[in-house]
Amino acid sequence: MVEKDDWRLLVNNGESLRKACVNPTDGEEIYKYAPQLKKCVFCFAPVHNTPHQWWFIPIDLSCCICEDCFNDFKEMFEWKKLDGWDIDWRD
Repeated sequence: MVEKDDWRLLVNNGESLRKACVNPTDGEEIYKYAPQLKKCVFCFAPVHNTPHQWWFIPIDLSCCICEDCFNDFKEMFEWKKLDGWDIDWRD
């Protein structure tokens, strides 16, 4: 259970992401298709060019959420996890 005073929520309160639909992807795809996304919006974990690092991206491609923060906050923010095939990488 995540506490309301978790330091990551002080960095980003996440309100703009409440009830967002997010797609799973990996660091390799982010590097290739959305290089402007460099780190987790909550904990600042860096995106690495690897298929072994999982991320979650809202439909608008506004930010990325690392796997740990996704798992910690998914219930709090009521995120809907999509299948990953819904990512439109085009600008």
